Amino acid sequence: LVLLFLSAGFTVDGARKASAKAGPRKGFGATRVPARARKMWAEVDSSTDPVELVLQDLDQGAPCITRYLSPALFEDPATMEDVSQRLQAGEVVVLRDAFRPEFAEAAYRELNADAAPWTLNEAYFDDGYAYKHHNVYDRQLWSARLNATFGVFDSDETKRWMQELTNRNCMGTTLGSPSWYRVGDHSLPHTDWSDQRTISYVWHLSKEWRPEYGGALYWAQNAHPVATYPASFNTLVLFSVTTTSAHFVTTVGPKSRGKRLAFNGWWQSDWVPSGSDDLEAILSSDTDRSLLTHTQLQTIADMLKWHNFKPDERARLTELHAELVGELFEHDDPNRPGTPRP
Repeated sequence: LVLLFLSAGFTVDGARKASAKAGPRKGFGATRVPARARKMWAEVDSSTDPVELVLQDLDQGAPCITRYLSPALFEDPATMEDVSQRLQAGEVVVLRDAFRPEFAEAAYRELNADAAPWTLNEAYFDDGYAYKHHNVYDRQLWSARLNATFGVFDSDETKRWMQELTNRNCMGTTLGSPSWYRVGDHSLPHTDWSDQRTISYVWHLSKEWRPEYGGALYWAQNAHPVATYPASFNTLVLFSVTTTSAHFVTTVGPKSRGKRLAFNGWWQSDWVPSGSDDLEAILSSDTDRSLLTHTQLQTIADMLKWHNFKPDERARLTELHAELVGELFEHDDPNRPGTPRP
């Protein structure tokens, strides 16, 4: 059974520009696969384990995410058409029982294994934003099975399919990592609008998790009674990243049992503005300019300083850029200098 829970986005104050108070913010680590990765973190015999045998068969085909998603999602074309429309409308999409059971079980076993080398990541910012959770960002520390799992999200076939589904450019560098929210872990409200991010994904892998344990996704535009999505098992959350995609993860409580696990990340754009692009057309289009990534908007701002535009063209682009910044950050502090940034 596949259940869809669909909601909407939220307008936030300007992008974050404060620095973290506690150490350097850690990124998503190495992008290369280790030459000799441990085959699995979980202690199972891949030659006889029924889950691994099914995955070995699936891995023989093109590594597109559609091979691994639940076939029930594609039985009625209207299901994915509805998902597409809601993502393009800026809503959050929550797919229950999203992937084939074997794919979800294998990922869960890896993240739940004692051998997983979790590290604490936390930071506190001048504007009050903070996060605290546990991750394994460096892919050189991942098992071969976890790297293969990420490879499904990172394949060109998946990127093209996701780009068609969302009408966002997803052909850039895919980011992803496992996460474990332990007692006290949380992420305060944020939008994910950073770098070249276009589509966010969170694959929940928490077994026997109860709402009162915390660790829920709160989608901030929704009415409060329907804004909370508790962690669960094999649930895929998707949303388009913009300056209005505000959300947070509630604190995991002291009475929680089990592990609040997920694999999450972003598909990103591979387009960076250049002098050969029709920037006036892009900045004049309500749709195109509302979907600019942080990097793209910052690149245009930089180009206005150094690129050899004709005087009238520079004046028009400067006007459009200022108008867009005003729209994106209409609730920002008007006295804060410069273009807002995360």
